[in-house]
Amino acid sequence: MEHLVRQVGDICSIIIKLPPSIHEVGQRFPTPYLVLIDWGHVERDYTAGHPDDAKRLSPEGWNNMMTHIRILAEHAWTKYGVRSVVHPHAGGYIEFEDEIKKLMQDIPHEIAGLCLYTRHLYYSKMDPVQWLSDCANRLDYIHFKDINLENINK
Repeated sequence: MEHLVRQVGDICSIIIKLPPSIHEVGQRFPTPYLVLIDWGHVERDYTAGHPDDAKRLSPEGWNNMMTHIRILAEHAWTKYGVRSVVHPHAGGYIEFEDEIKKLMQDIPHEIAGLCLYTRHLYYSKMDPVQWLSDCANRLDYIHFKDINLENINK
């Protein structure tokens, strides 16, 4: 865990030196944001986009990941003033509907926001428009990407 906290510090110390973006009307937290992504698990890579086939974390593994998210997000905010957002990602343990809903139960919005990625939502069998609407009160950051429907299931 110490190496992750160090990495957050390294990243935050760089991004706070960047020129800030214009604070938009309705924007709850100023930029920059630290995007936290769980990704890179061989056992999940092969079932990315397939919620019925993907192995889920054990309760202990899930709680450990939630603890890490809290620690990293709180460190980024208290030491650097950087807002963290969690980005559900294809191939990670926060990808599917049940996992995103559990994340939102376990991590209060005060600790970390949500960064939804439209292509990953669609790829993982969710309706991006519906999710953006349903999660509007938790969203701090949105990653839009075009979807080529002809190639999505190849």
